[in-house]
Amino acid sequence: MAGLQHFVLTLPKPVPPNTATATDGIVVITGGQQRLADGFNLLQSGAGKALLVSGVGQGVSKTILADELKLNPRETALLTCCVTLEFQAGDTRENAVAAGKWVQENGFTSLQLVTANYHMPRAKAIFTRTLPDIALSYWPVSPNDLDLDIWWETPPIIRLLAREYAKYLTEPIANLILTRIND
Repeated sequence: MAGLQHFVLTLPKPVPPNTATATDGIVVITGGQQRLADGFNLLQSGAGKALLVSGVGQGVSKTILADELKLNPRETALLTCCVTLEFQAGDTRENAVAAGKWVQENGFTSLQLVTANYHMPRAKAIFTRTLPDIALSYWPVSPNDLDLDIWWETPPIIRLLAREYAKYLTEPIANLILTRIND
């Protein structure tokens, strides 16, 4: 329990608006509209030249995203020109591999990673290991329904955080196994 509490208490805090590090590209790991909105806002602010949305569900299109994000015509044009939707990734490792391919195709040397604050510690470890030559910056998103001030009082939040903590703890073991399999 102490480990879980420490994990929760040390989750990255949301970054104040307009303080993003300028990078070549922005990668949003899917999992919530708030992540996509933050990633698109970063793109609009010039924090990156292009945006990759990794792990998009089948049937989702840029038109659907423009409608969900309630984009005006100028914003829709930015979405059309500068956002890549990636449909193959099904987990964080695959998101990192997809980001690596996208980085290579575009000649990027730096990325801003956008994901939920509770997912960021594990995503950071995986992306750092998968993309060792890429300068990474991080944009943690705190979902609106995730109240960390009373997390221990809400069973669905406890389950979410405990599951992510368990994945975080097992990440080094999973990486070792995958390394051995690939050798």
